[in-house]
Amino acid sequence: MKKILLFSIIVLFQMGFSQAKLDANSSIYKGVKLEKVNDVNLDYIVNAKLLWDFSKIDLKGKQVSIEVVTIYDCFNGEKASDFKSQFTVLNKDNFKIKGSHELIHLELMSKCIKWRVIVQGANGKQVSDWSYFSFLK
Repeated sequence: MKKILLFSIIVLFQMGFSQAKLDANSSIYKGVKLEKVNDVNLDYIVNAKLLWDFSKIDLKGKQVSIEVVTIYDCFNGEKASDFKSQFTVLNKDNFKIKGSHELIHLELMSKCIKWRVIVQGANGKQVSDWSYFSFLK
């Protein structure tokens, strides 16, 4: 009986901190785009520019952030597990309704990245699926 009670407490605790998926058709997710930008110095490299525009979306009571992870093992795509660094391009401290951020290959010293959108609101935390980008042409 004690084992069942302990197991139920652990399961309920995990459910309370689980993350819900952000729908791919969500207007917040569709408000973020990644564009390829040709590198001026290297012809075999493409840099990235993250663009977001939430001006037509009601964000009352929501905090939106964009998380970027630089990857070492690019051959695994978005399922990669060998990461160099993790940072947020957009968060509550530097939030702007409309903006952009350039991700330059030589500054990040990485061949690829993955990124996702995170929305924190009254319904809890929602995260989009990881999107993958390679700096190599």
